[in-house]
Amino acid sequence: MGPVAREILGEPNKALSSAHELRFGTHGSLSVDLHKGTWFDHETDEGGGCLDFIRIKGGLPATRDQLDWLEAKGFRAPKPNGANGADPRHARPNGRRSGLGTLVATFAYEDELGTVLFEVLKFEPKTFRQRRPDGMGGYVWNIKGVRRIPYRLPELGEALATERVIWIAEGEKDVLNLARLGLPATCNAMGAGAWHSDLNPFFAGADAVVIADNDPQAIDKKTGKPRFHPDGRPVRPGQDHAQHVCAELKTVAARVRYLDLAGAWPACPSKGDISDWIAAGGTVEQLNAIAEGLADWTPEVAAPPIQATGLGEWNCGIRPAVIPPRQWLLAFAFCLSFISSVVAGGGVGKTALRLLQYMSIATGRRLSGQHVFRRCRVLIISLEDNRDEMERRIEAACIHHKIDRSALDGWLFCACPQVVKLAVANNRSRHIGPLEGQIRDAIARIKPDLVALDPFVKTHSLEENDAGDMDFVCSLLTRIAVELNIAVDAPHHVHKGLIVPGDADSGRGSSGIKDAGRLVYTLCPMSIEEAAAFNIPIHERAAYVRLDAAKINIAARSGEAVWFKLVGVNIGNGDERYPGGDTVQVAEPWKPPKAFDGMDDGVTVAILRDIDKGREDGQRYSNAPKTDEDRKAWRVVQKHCPDKAEGCCRQVIHAWLETKLLYPEEYHNPIQRKKQNGLKVDWAKSPGRITSVRH
Repeated sequence: MGPVAREILGEPNKALSSAHELRFGTHGSLSVDLHKGTWFDHETDEGGGCLDFIRIKGGLPATRDQLDWLEAKGFRAPKPNGANGADPRHARPNGRRSGLGTLVATFAYEDELGTVLFEVLKFEPKTFRQRRPDGMGGYVWNIKGVRRIPYRLPELGEALATERVIWIAEGEKDVLNLARLGLPATCNAMGAGAWHSDLNPFFAGADAVVIADNDPQAIDKKTGKPRFHPDGRPVRPGQDHAQHVCAELKTVAARVRYLDLAGAWPACPSKGDISDWIAAGGTVEQLNAIAEGLADWTPEVAAPPIQATGLGEWNCGIRPAVIPPRQWLLAFAFCLSFISSVVAGGGVGKTALRLLQYMSIATGRRLSGQHVFRRCRVLIISLEDNRDEMERRIEAACIHHKIDRSALDGWLFCACPQVVKLAVANNRSRHIGPLEGQIRDAIARIKPDLVALDPFVKTHSLEENDAGDMDFVCSLLTRIAVELNIAVDAPHHVHKGLIVPGDADSGRGSSGIKDAGRLVYTLCPMSIEEAAAFNIPIHERAAYVRLDAAKINIAARSGEAVWFKLVGVNIGNGDERYPGGDTVQVAEPWKPPKAFDGMDDGVTVAILRDIDKGREDGQRYSNAPKTDEDRKAWRVVQKHCPDKAEGCCRQVIHAWLETKLLYPEEYHNPIQRKKQNGLKVDWAKSPGRITSVRH
């Protein structure tokens, strides 16, 4: 870590560095821990390990580039060709790749114009890898961020234009064999179980036949036992994949048919596919005849569920092979299978803050200043604003945070349903409302990772103060989160009266709302005292809001507030009648000034000397509340740091008192002619070199 930091940043600040820590910059704001091999930039609030340093400070975002850089600089020995972990780009003359066997086929996925977006490579023994062009004649061995397209897309487009039947197989080999018969065919990359809803729009209006491979029942690798679906059906990857593709295409295609190869071909071997059928002498005429006899696809009827017996208890003395981590999305704000909420009063900026966080995970960018674990699809269900207002909010956020709308394409979705509710009351009994089904249908279509319902109070028409009613509503949200493995967010309003930051009971209505959530935060405007401490004009303090953890059941709770600033953004939509257009509230991350910012050793020594010496009239400085204004210790700090607000100056004095660097000592006040306590400096507790210059 040390040599890498020197290579990128140059020599460290010798005066501030030590044997175990390097400090870079005039004030040493970037530190490198030589023992741990980590770094942290106190100005940008970023840090990490060696590869993170090369990515952020060296400008090399790709891991492959980072490793190549280390190798080129002599920090990493090159691996011999064929060693474990060697780059598969390095080919042997016989076509073998290190650790992967022999390359036997390369399938190029081209867009509508014939440009290769990525390739699927098949090796023997049977292994598949994906890669994408890096634009410099080489490849990046993953397809992260690459647009999802079906195989042979140009040919698919031509077939759709001429209204031909589209054949959908499980793999590229099958597609090519069908194409050799003159049939338009396609598949998705990475085989069974990898169909993504991004592929659906390519099949709008299509007449599709989906072919199911004849896979046997899957066996659990750990237990050796056959696998079953929750409803009792055996798990058969090929057939399950084809059924899933049919269900996806049913929403966009004109016609969908399911071809069970084993049913149409009694001699089909186990694991047999359409390529085997063609190799056995199958013809185009026979295949078309089979398709003509197929009915339109309908969902497979599930077998009666297996009745569970007992409690389903397990022996905790046996550790499971894998304990999966919780699936966080953004900081500790959203997590799959859990309900989150932010509690705030009206007009505080709750919607602006949440929209910023939603757009952070939809774009994969730290717009909110919080860590994005992974880029996710987000569905916002606004029950308070209509579509026009939501478009204004989104446009303002895009303008302020420099987001191109194309970056949200397929990642951020909005809905503004009117009147419908998640839960309703009828004849004094609770019922599931139509909104519940609409949400589930939308999740099936869009496949979001996070669904936000804003605000919670608009999701139902039950009694908000009734614990049973609220438990009913929250149970519906919990079932959606758990059953569909998504994060659910439900911002909530506060009760009447003052709200205390971090108070989990500040939400209005029954406590059952709070109890259902696992990630609950409060959002409060800046107080008068905080405005004074941060040197913010009182009339501007409402533009600054603090986010505090109120109830965090599934992560370590932080006591530090996260601050945001609300700014007005004109979206440029003026017309003749309203030439000024609309100005919309947008949230952005904000950090309050730190008490000791700008205080180097020289300034600190000067402040401590003045406090220790006392006033010229013989009186000493004090931190007591009723002290005369000219003897208040914080004024000494402000004298040497005139840009600091009173609140920051007080924080400095309080910090020194807590560490006993300053301590009260009784003395005789010559002006008031009585004994009082005045502040003195314990120079033995002073930091670093200050001790040696106290005189």
